[in-house]
Amino acid sequence: MMNKVLLTGFMLCMLCCTYAQDTLSNLDLETWTTSNSGLYEEPDFPWKTANPGVDFAGGAPVNPVEKVTDAYSGDYAAKMESATIFFTFTAGALWTGDFQIDIADPANSAKFGVPYEGTPSNLQFYYKYFPVNGDSMGIYTILRKWNPATNQQDTIAYAEVRQTETTDEYSLFDLELEYYIPDTQPDSIEIAFTSSAAGFEYMGQLGSQLFVDEIKLINFVGITDVLTQEVKVTPIPNPATDHLRFELDKAVPDAQLLIFDAMGRQTTTLVFTTITTQLDVTNWQSGTYYFLLKNKNGHDLSSGKFLIR
Repeated sequence: MMNKVLLTGFMLCMLCCTYAQDTLSNLDLETWTTSNSGLYEEPDFPWKTANPGVDFAGGAPVNPVEKVTDAYSGDYAAKMESATIFFTFTAGALWTGDFQIDIADPANSAKFGVPYEGTPSNLQFYYKYFPVNGDSMGIYTILRKWNPATNQQDTIAYAEVRQTETTDEYSLFDLELEYYIPDTQPDSIEIAFTSSAAGFEYMGQLGSQLFVDEIKLINFVGITDVLTQEVKVTPIPNPATDHLRFELDKAVPDAQLLIFDAMGRQTTTLVFTTITTQLDVTNWQSGTYYFLLKNKNGHDLSSGKFLIR
């Protein structure tokens, strides 16, 4: 079952939802609150961590999640470090939801999910990762909707990644969601990051560190995917950093390539005089962009996307 292979391995318990929203605040991780004990800081809603366990332990040499000024942008980012609490291995983890410590069953302390209505296509974030002894970071996101007929949550969309490579400079990661139930509005979302993907089984390596900043849910609107591709458009290279070339697999006289940002705003239009055309993206903001190819009569021929780093 899919729930048994979720990266963090956490038991998935949904937070009761009485309202919904299509945007989430504090995705840039700029606002934090000091705990009553003063032993740690906690990122504000919608984020939770296992840091409250530090209170029960009377402090810890390393808190699982810390606010750091080593940020990609803004003032702060989140640093997750696999550590020991109560003499037990604890992966650094950041997730949307709640935390209610359960001494009898610590794995049940994490409650996942916050109210959300929206159909994002991608989860984007900037990260650095410093694994110890082959450890792996884990990231996942799930969109869910309560099904009254079955009295359980249906999975609307899902995405996950594990990665073992050291990444010592902030890099953009673009995680595309796969939709299992299309044309359905979810009512909640789970997003989770962890410095050790097998943390639930108390497995991982002490000292593995994951830094995360500038988290974004990309809600792409503005282009309807062209399901029947009459012309193949290939962006080269993809991802791109400074210059990008688009190649058609056949000539289309006076074809236009409309390019949109992640919010569906048209950024530029290119005209094909041959089967290739060039685009300078040196000063473009990092992220996912989408394109739509039209012929001279305005008929949609193809669509796709590319990434700017």
